[in-house]
Amino acid sequence: MPTYPFLAERELKAGDMTADLTALSRVGVPYSDTDKEKANDDLKAQADPNADTADLLKRYPKAQVRDFDGDPNKLTEMDALVAYLQMIGTLVDVDAAKPLEGQPQPQGGTR
Repeated sequence: MPTYPFLAERELKAGDMTADLTALSRVGVPYSDTDKEKANDDLKAQADPNADTADLLKRYPKAQVRDFDGDPNKLTEMDALVAYLQMIGTLVDVDAAKPLEGQPQPQGGTR
C-alpha cells in the first residue's frame, strides 16, 4: 500500500461530526444522543494521547487512542484515516459474518 505522505501534512478539517452522526443515525447506524453530542470532542481526543479519554473509551471501549501520524502537535488527515481504519479493524465481529459460499442462489440471477 502506498504511504500517502501528504496526508500527514494536511491539517484535518473535519467539520461538524455531530451533523454527520445524526445523518448516519437516520439511516440506521445506532448512534446514541450522547455519541452525537460528543462526536467533535471524541474526534480530537482520539488522536491526542494526552487528552482525557475516559468518556470516549466508555462509549467505544475498543477505540485506539494515540497520535497516529507521529506528530502530536497537529491533527492531520493521516490521524483521521488511521483512526478510522483502526476502528473498522477492531469493531468488526468477524465471527458473526456468515459465508455466502454454499448458500442457495436466488431464482433468476446471481449475486
